[in-house]
Amino acid sequence: MAGRAHQPLYLNTADHTVISYRLDGQSVEHAINPDLATIAFEDAEPARSVPSWKGKNVYEGDYWAATTRGFVHHESFLEREYVMSADFDASILGLSWQPFVLKWPKGTKGHRGHVPDYFCRLAGGDGLVVDVKRPDKVEGSEVQFAMTREVCEEVGWKYEVFTGLPEPRLSALTFLSGFRQDRYSPGAEHVAPLVAAFEPETSLDAGVRRAARTTGRSKPVVHGNVLHLLWHGVLAVHLDAPLDLSSTVSVVSAAVSP
Repeated sequence: MAGRAHQPLYLNTADHTVISYRLDGQSVEHAINPDLATIAFEDAEPARSVPSWKGKNVYEGDYWAATTRGFVHHESFLEREYVMSADFDASILGLSWQPFVLKWPKGTKGHRGHVPDYFCRLAGGDGLVVDVKRPDKVEGSEVQFAMTREVCEEVGWKYEVFTGLPEPRLSALTFLSGFRQDRYSPGAEHVAPLVAAFEPETSLDAGVRRAARTTGRSKPVVHGNVLHLLWHGVLAVHLDAPLDLSSTVSVVSAAVSP
């Protein structure tokens, strides 16, 4: 991941919270106010680098997001889980990893500052700030979460603490995410017949067979195309039940797949 920053400085000599970030090559420190809502934090550079040490278990990496058509960093498997779910969420248009530092007011006992894990730009233009935390680590972080939420409310952002996806949704999304890349796209000329195969709604198996017959294309290719359309929201399936060939698939939109 290019352009990772050095470790941030949390020192704040002011009696109010400030936000520190780097955007378009410029380092900025700003008081918390509603003007921040107009800043493109989805494009900000990471506020910190990931530390490394001998013997460290490495769970970090870069996830290729179909939404942004670029890589988004993650520092843990749980962060990767969040990025995957955000990539699938049609309401999220932009996403960045640890894009700013919140420096708490001078003298704030026990809280030197905080780097939220993700910033998302929502379809309506709003911002969403996300902290990713394992369920067994939430206790003890309530004050930091509350302080971060207060900042978000002052700016006009939404705030969320992500602790993981439930099963079977996690397994279904993990499987579908493997078909998000362009190589599984049916191409604009094939979208309409694939969509028509699921009108009215029908099982995944029956729809794939129908599409293969009507298009004359191989069943494995059509199957991959359909899973691609499910990821991109052209088709829909209930993800809170196990995903298999009997799952019911319906049409959301006849829009061309990315």
